[in-house]
Amino acid sequence: MNTIRADFHILLVEDSRADAKIIERALREGEIAHRLTVIPDGRHALDYLFSLREDSAGSDRQPDLILLDLNLPGLDGCQVLSQIKSDPDLRMIPVIVLTTSQRDEDILQTYQAGANTYIPKPAEYSRYCELVATLRDYWINTALKVPHPLPRRQV
Repeated sequence: MNTIRADFHILLVEDSRADAKIIERALREGEIAHRLTVIPDGRHALDYLFSLREDSAGSDRQPDLILLDLNLPGLDGCQVLSQIKSDPDLRMIPVIVLTTSQRDEDILQTYQAGANTYIPKPAEYSRYCELVATLRDYWINTALKVPHPLPRRQV
């Protein structure tokens, strides 16, 4: 059986500490070996991603997956998603939108901005565990087959 490598790096952009803790716990209990970086707002998430280009260790910190909330302070998740997907150095990183919104216009807007998938955040912990299984299956069967190294910019 395929497994996710131990250094699988997930960037979680989530302003709710409670939701971040639930997602962390579900990832751990779902036995997905990973490194998790949690950033609580959209502007800092973009700063982090853009700083990887300048950092000699940037490719070691590049996320393999971005879990993105829509309702963020400062820049909202859709704005963050648009900037990620319009950047030639970042666009290959898969982005999964995790949000409480189930409004059709939010779903449409995120897919138009380039989201790889859109998953409404469940309220019960057991639903988070189901979400983790979905993420695991998505990665094993889809995303791990597409490499996305961080290109180095010429100075």
